[in-house]
Amino acid sequence: MPDIEDIIKGTTLRETTVPLCLAGELQGEYEALERQLTDAATLVGESLAGSPRVPIAERMEDLRAEMAEHLVEFRFRALGHQAWSDLRAAHPGGDGQVFNPDTFGPAAVAACAVEPAMTVEQYKRLAEKLTYGQQEALFGAVWELNTTVATAVPFSLLASATVAGLGGEK
Repeated sequence: MPDIEDIIKGTTLRETTVPLCLAGELQGEYEALERQLTDAATLVGESLAGSPRVPIAERMEDLRAEMAEHLVEFRFRALGHQAWSDLRAAHPGGDGQVFNPDTFGPAAVAACAVEPAMTVEQYKRLAEKLTYGQQEALFGAVWELNTTVATAVPFSLLASATVAGLGGEK
């Protein structure tokens, strides 16, 4: 059994990432093309030669590449117990709320942001350009980092099957 001092020295706070495509117009165009492709695919018996599906699908693939260029991966690190508790206490809620949702969310996201690092003011300016869902993705990741227990040893069926398919090769 390792010494507690060694355990303390080797312990790090949990981290997570949230990828967001910040080019909303590209997302909208992709979704419109996806509907067009679905409509074009309902034409039974049509070959792909001369099909309207081909240029639609090609544009969708081009858009995916463009969207990847606008993908930002936000990396967050949990706060220690006392820092998280202090942050919550600094943003008390009213009317039965645990915290003030207008001030706590931006403060929590900014406090946990590692890459890119940001201030509360910078997060608020960014949030003005994000959808509610994107804001919730960022805050949800921060909330989960600080309030849930990570699996002791995570397991991925896909990773395990991939490695097994290699026959032990790495």
